[in-house]
Parts: sequence; structure tokens; C-alpha cells
Amino acid sequence: MGQGDQSEAGAGRRIFMSYASADRARVELIVKALNARGHSVWWDRAISGGAAYARVIEAALNNCDVVIVAWSRAAVDSDWVRDEAAFGRDHGQLVPLQLDDTEPPLGFRQYQLVKFSTWNGRPEEPEIASLIAAIDAPCERVDPPTSPGPRARGMPANRRSLLLAAAVAFPALAGGAWWWFGLRQTPAPLHSIAVLPFANMSGDASQDYFSDGLSEELINALARLKPLQVVGRTSAFKFKGSKAGSSEIGAKLGVAHLLDGSVRRERTLVRVSTQLVEAKTGFEVWSQTFDRDMKDILVVQSEIAQAVAEALKVRLLGADIAAFTLGGASNDQAYDDFLRGRRLFDVGGGEEAYRSALARFDAAIAGDPGFAAAHAARARTLLTVANQFTPPERLRQAYAAALASARRAVTLAPGLAEAQATLASVLENGFLDFAAAKLAFGRAMATGEGNADILTRFGQFSCEIGEFDPGLAAVRRAAVLDPLNPRVFRSLGYALIGAKDYAGAIVAMRRALALSPKAEGAHAAIGDALLLQGDLTGARAEYPLEPLAWLRLTGQAILLRRLGDGPGADAAFKALKADGDSVTLYQQAQVYAQWGDADHAVAALAAAYKSGDSGIVLMKSDAMMDPLRADPRFTQLIKQLGLGA
Repeated sequence: MGQGDQSEAGAGRRIFMSYASADRARVELIVKALNARGHSVWWDRAISGGAAYARVIEAALNNCDVVIVAWSRAAVDSDWVRDEAAFGRDHGQLVPLQLDDTEPPLGFRQYQLVKFSTWNGRPEEPEIASLIAAIDAPCERVDPPTSPGPRARGMPANRRSLLLAAAVAFPALAGGAWWWFGLRQTPAPLHSIAVLPFANMSGDASQDYFSDGLSEELINALARLKPLQVVGRTSAFKFKGSKAGSSEIGAKLGVAHLLDGSVRRERTLVRVSTQLVEAKTGFEVWSQTFDRDMKDILVVQSEIAQAVAEALKVRLLGADIAAFTLGGASNDQAYDDFLRGRRLFDVGGGEEAYRSALARFDAAIAGDPGFAAAHAARARTLLTVANQFTPPERLRQAYAAALASARRAVTLAPGLAEAQATLASVLENGFLDFAAAKLAFGRAMATGEGNADILTRFGQFSCEIGEFDPGLAAVRRAAVLDPLNPRVFRSLGYALIGAKDYAGAIVAMRRALALSPKAEGAHAAIGDALLLQGDLTGARAEYPLEPLAWLRLTGQAILLRRLGDGPGADAAFKALKADGDSVTLYQQAQVYAQWGDADHAVAALAAAYKSGDSGIVLMKSDAMMDPLRADPRFTQLIKQLGLGA
């Protein structure tokens, strides 16, 4: 930036122009137009860097009436521009304009932008007139705070009222995650934070996997710090590309702070720009830009996590810092393959998509055999392929491969919650070893109690085996941490049905459907809850809405028999068996139990156990099995499964 160019134009306003050097040519045309209108514009064109530079900038800011910030892709990445913009905001002097289609960074999105993206450079065009009007609008100067520490980012009263209006205009969604179980804290806990998906500034949409992956790794790293309350990935990523202001996002997620940023990757270099703000006010607490070689990307991840923790006044111990990179890669190529694989897994789809993810995880492990997180991801992918796409004759081999990868991950990083939780899932689904799965889930919770996904998986499993106190507490906590995730509320609904809280289960499932109208299993679960409460009319209306045939038919077979429609019940049951006799054995047992046919119900359960149907874990707490509770054959099978009496 450069030598101050002070106009002698007279009675106009003193303007400080903040911009990125890449935009100098366009900004110069704006400066000339403003000078011609009688304003005095300071803009820097030739000052050398260093302390003198900073002093000149500070003096110019202190002597101006208006701070114009020219936002652009380059400006968003500039620490200088962000600092100058913050000064203007603090003092009620900010007038932002937009040179291209880039959104301002978090904390500056509440301001009306003067659009210059299509300006042709001529001073007589409407853009200049709009800018002059914004400059001439009265600005209320706010005295800067004198207390030590991060400055509160102030703004004129009229603009502040707009920001606060955005926060109160959203009462229904703001309270949506906590509506019946009373876990919402007001105000949001001081140490609560959401990591928003970082913007991909590379200009190549195919690089989204990298910026998203880095954001997700930061979520996982920060979630390992027990003093922090970190929003889960699904809810945080709902705001990818969103133009919502910080107060609105914070209200929806129930957090006090937001971490936003951008990633620009060019060949072997990467720039990560980050900003921590107070959600309610948009005031900046901390910001920093990291320019590194790609081989140091894991170090950057740890540095960001440490800086955020320290900014939130969380005391870090050596073990905390080590946890930031627990189970991580030792080289950038393995890390890159891992992020690509996880993107493929998250998007999902058919078997080919999961096989492609598996190939990426294999490449990551080949590049770094000690990469525990990659082994855990490989195990989870193998488990998914086994459960969804593998024929019965090859299941044993598929589950064995998943178990080997999960055990390798645990051996490499015993404290990695994802590794332990994946091992638990493989033991539960592939080997019906519920006792060993319980131990692995317990180890996962030792370090993963701040991770919404770990909480959900542990909580649902615990409720399935009849341990409702820790199970419900875990899933309810997951709902606080991931309030926009339909899978969490579906799991909570299942858990509440097991606990015989049918009214609560219906509310949870309705919430899941509100977040995802096509959520599989939700309508059937609501039908079950209504049926178990004796509301046969309500259940009859709900079951047909269920998209999964085997769940829909199970409910209808039970309901129609209760309604006295024997032929209809028989037809539904026949269709259920035709849907896959070998894979619906547990559901057949439910129907037989509700029909009062204990012999066939127990036989179906025994067959389910023999075939390796992991659904039988439900029998411990499933209300549909209540007619069998006194049957010694049923009790013996419960013991055989290691689920107690």
C-alpha cells in the first residue's frame, strides 16, 4: 500500500480507503471519483512495510471520518484489510463496497453492501452515486474500548439493532433442538463453538473436499477438549455457502462463538485464513492467516486448534495439544487421500461410491501405514459395504476384514474415539459380540464424549442393551451438540421408544422429519409409538408413509391383526417375508410376538441369531417383544447374547 494521497478538495469528508493490492487499478478509479466530488481520500500506494507502515496506517485511520472497505476475493484474505475494516466498524465509520461476488468475512455481513461487481469504471454511473449516499449518511462514532484484551467490535446503534433483530427473529428454530428435554442453556455457554465449513478459495470446486476436510478435522480436534462444547459436523455444515449473519447462525446452533475461515491451495502451498467471532455480536475475538507448505498442514491444524482454545481461555496441557493430531497422518499425501476418501464416504450412494472411498483409504494407509484414522475409516467403510451390499455367503469374510482394520486402528491409537467406536460397531454388527462392543464403546466415550457422532452411536447402543440412563443422557447431549442433524433425533426417538417414553419418541421423530422429510424409519417409529400407546387410528395413518418396506409391512401386519383385519395382516406378513426372508427374521419375530405366537417368535429369533442378524440386540429393550419376557426360551437367548437376564 502506499504514499498517502491527500486531496485539497475542501469541505468533503475525510475517507480512509481499505483494499487489497490486487484491486488497486479498480480502487484508483473509485478514489478519483470521490476526490472529484469534494471528498478527501487517503489511500496507501507506496509505503514500505514494517513499523513505519503500521504507524502511518494507524494515524490515517485515527484522522478519518469514514472507512471504505473494498471487499473482494483478495481482500477477504488480507489481514490488513480485515483489521482496517474492524477499526471502521468499531468506530461507527464503516462503509463497505463489493468489487466482485465474494461475501465479506464473518462479522461484516450485517452491513448493506454497495455493489461494484458490474461497475464499468465511469464516475457518472449509479454505483458512485450509491457510494456517495452511503458516505453522506450520518454515522454515530463509537469510542474505542480501553479495557485490555480483544476489543469489542462495536457498530452504530441503528446497525446493531438490525443485528439483534436477526437474533430474535428466529425463536422457533433457535429453541428447536431443546424443546422438550430442557438442555438449552441461555445464554449459550461461554466455551461453546461451531466450526463453519471453510471457504474454498482456490477457484476449483473440486478442491472442496480439502477445505471441508480441514474444517471437519478441526471440529474433531476441538471436540477432544472437555471444557469446550463443539457443534457437530452435520449442523455446522448446514451453513456452507450460507449468507446468514453470525447472530442467526449462533442462535440456530446454540453457541457463543463461531470459527470461520478460508483455504487457498496452490500446488505445494496452502494459505489458511481463520477468524473467531462472538456469535451474538459478530465481534472478532481472534484472527490469523497461516501460509505453509502442504507438508505442514497438520501442524497448521494443531496451531489453529491451540489458538482457538487459548482465545476461549481454555487451559491446555501437553496431553491436550497432543490430542489435536491423535491418529493423524505423517505426510501430506496420505492426509490428502484420507480427506478424499472421507468425502466419498460422506456423500455415499451405491456400492461403487463406497468402493472408491475404500480405495482412497487404502492409498492413505499405503502412504502412511501408521495412520490410525485411515485404518478406522477403512473399517467403517468395509462394515458399510458388508451390511448393505455383501451377499450372505461372503459376509463372514467381509466382517473379518473390517475387524482387522478396526483392531489395527485401535492398536495404533488406543485413545482415538473414532477407532474404538468403529471397533464396537464391527463387534456388534458383524459378530454379535455385544459384551465386547460395550467395552469398546466405553473406551470411545473416555475421549469422545464431546463428539456428537460418538455420543449418538454409544447412546443408541446403550439403550438397545437396556442401559437407558447413560444411553439417553448421551443421545440427548448429542442433540445439543448437533441440533440440525436428523440422524441424532431419529436415534433419540428409537431410544425413547425403548425407554417406553412414547410421547417423547414421537416428538423426536417429528423433529427428525422436519430436518429431513425423507428420514427413513421415522414414520414407522411414530407408528410403533402410537400403536404401543393404543392409538390405532393414528398408527394406521402413519405406517403407509414409511419408505422402507420391511418396516412399513412389520407395523401394518401387527396393526391390522389388532384391528381385526386378519386377511390384511396375513397379506402384509407374506409381503414382509417376500421382501427377504433371511434378512427380516427379527421383524418376523416381532410380528409373531405381537400376534401371541410365542413358538414361532422364539424360532425366528433363534434363526436370526444363527444367521448373524444384528437386529436381535433390540430384543433386550424392544417393547414389541414384551409378550415373550416370561418365556424361558427368550430369557435363555438373552443370556446367550451376553445381554444379561
